[in-house]
Amino acid sequence: MQQDPYQVRVSTDRLGPLERALDVVDRHAELNHRYRKLIHDSREMLAASDVRLTQARGMAKKLMVLVRAAGEGFRETLSPEQRAELDAGLTQADDLVYGDTSERDAPKQ
Repeated sequence: MQQDPYQVRVSTDRLGPLERALDVVDRHAELNHRYRKLIHDSREMLAASDVRLTQARGMAKKLMVLVRAAGEGFRETLSPEQRAELDAGLTQADDLVYGDTSERDAPKQ
């Protein structure tokens, strides 16, 4: 039996990659005030000690939207370190939204 995602709590300490990716987008992407509000709202949730799994998934989806809104050439404007932080955050976002992608993408033996 699967747990109700509204009852499952996630420690915000475990959401570090997502938080760092949001910081990269905030510092380097040209976004309007509506997109900046998504970052602000996520930061407010990340300030707590834990969040509901549904909230963590919502922040993950926001990151995906923000990266898309930053434009096609956004990744090329980043340093390798910033790109690595962004990729780590997007990987965590995929895991939260779609399930653990490390198992799904692993080669079959």
